[in-house]
Amino acid sequence: MTANNNIKAPVASSTHTTTEKEDGSVAATEAAFEIPGYSPNETWTDTEERAAKRRVDTLIMPFIVLFFVFLQFDRTNVSNALTDTLRKDAHVDNYHINLAQTLFIVGFILTEIPFNMISKAVGPERFLPVTMCLWGIVTWCQVFVHNPSGLYACRFFLGALEGGYIPGMALYISKFYTNQELGLRYAIFWASNSVAGALSGPMAVGLLSLGGRHGLAGWRWLFLVEGILTCFLGVVAYLYLPHNAASPKVFFGFPVKLFSHRQGTIIVTRVLRNDPSKALRYGKPVLPSHIINTFTDWKLYGHILSAFLTMVMIQPVNTYAPSMIKSLGFTGLQANGMNSVGSVGALILSILLAYSSDRFQERGVHITVGFLWGAAGLLWLALAPDGSSKWVLYGGVVMTQMGMGSAQAINAAWLASKMEDYKRPIALAAYVISIQLAGFPGNQLFRDEDAPRYTRGLLIAAGCTIAGAVVILAWKVLYRLFSNGDRGVEVRVIDGTPKDGTLKDEEKC
Repeated sequence: MTANNNIKAPVASSTHTTTEKEDGSVAATEAAFEIPGYSPNETWTDTEERAAKRRVDTLIMPFIVLFFVFLQFDRTNVSNALTDTLRKDAHVDNYHINLAQTLFIVGFILTEIPFNMISKAVGPERFLPVTMCLWGIVTWCQVFVHNPSGLYACRFFLGALEGGYIPGMALYISKFYTNQELGLRYAIFWASNSVAGALSGPMAVGLLSLGGRHGLAGWRWLFLVEGILTCFLGVVAYLYLPHNAASPKVFFGFPVKLFSHRQGTIIVTRVLRNDPSKALRYGKPVLPSHIINTFTDWKLYGHILSAFLTMVMIQPVNTYAPSMIKSLGFTGLQANGMNSVGSVGALILSILLAYSSDRFQERGVHITVGFLWGAAGLLWLALAPDGSSKWVLYGGVVMTQMGMGSAQAINAAWLASKMEDYKRPIALAAYVISIQLAGFPGNQLFRDEDAPRYTRGLLIAAGCTIAGAVVILAWKVLYRLFSNGDRGVEVRVIDGTPKDGTLKDEEKC
């Protein structure tokens, strides 16, 4: 062992862990012993810890991002289809499209909490791949849409089957990382939106160009191919994702091992030492009392309100951005390709914000910067003088897309760190629901009579986004006064001083 490899032992330190005994968390200690891979007396070096984290970063996170990318493809590819002949072939206009998108949100919201409760009980690595296969089937079934009713049905069931995926995977990620590391990893996870946006344009260009082959319009090829690929990835996810770092999937007696025994032990143990509350409800279902306790926790509401206000813009921009770009004088294929630029910018911005947030362990200001970036883009696009060049207006679209959702991952990570683990499934589901609820007013912002600039809707969205930034700054002040600032529930472990000295009954059950 080299001299510069500090040994991580189960004792208190300024930057790492303390024992559950020091925290007074007897119940957490007992629960942790039941979790595969947990070793209370395990020690390791900095080098071993970094290697274990890199293993997660390279073998788990890329696949989770890939799966989320296809969720985004399937939920937003209707915007690409609108640049083809979907309107004509399915006899739909903006009213029908907006209603179909609203039904998508209704389905998504209806299953968000129930599906997340199922994920918590049986494991997201088991349940979510199944729902992925099912929504892939619905995606390619849109090939058979010939009227508004068919579009309504497909979008509703697509939303219903995608419900629970985002908070479920967020919980799954938290099995592998400490709370201080979640901001960047959640940003990488949420950056799937940007990756999907960057790739959906070029993919749509290729698939739409197949129009006429075998009697299928380009938009039918789009739904068919992306749906089949989603089903395939659902099978891959079911076979590949481990139960935890120390408990791989086993098929026909053969384990799909991604981590060595020691790496699995390091990953599991360091996460539970960082936040022992994760042990208390590990592999156990969400109880009705947990739902009540979550929704009576004041900390929840600043995050979900700010998410709602700042995401009013996402549905109309996602749906109509390619059409807006096309209206500037570009062809449909050019518009789909150019729609990817803002997504690439959003990917860069979100990762930079999250890296800085984790690096400096600050959340509120970083979230506000992301929100205001999106508001600036909306105002740019709305207030540009008549007669502005198409490139000036296109710049507004790009800036809006860059800010759109760039700070939501940090907001979700901050919320998760402020909630005890038994509250996290419902809190994260409520957070995602708030984003989906924003689609109800959002879908009504862009009216036919406001086309092609949609100035009225853009100004309303900008006002909501600025209001969301004010809310998150207010919550930062409240946290500073009443809840240990930007730090989360693990502060009582790091400091070694629990607030009440005991665990709540809800955490023990």
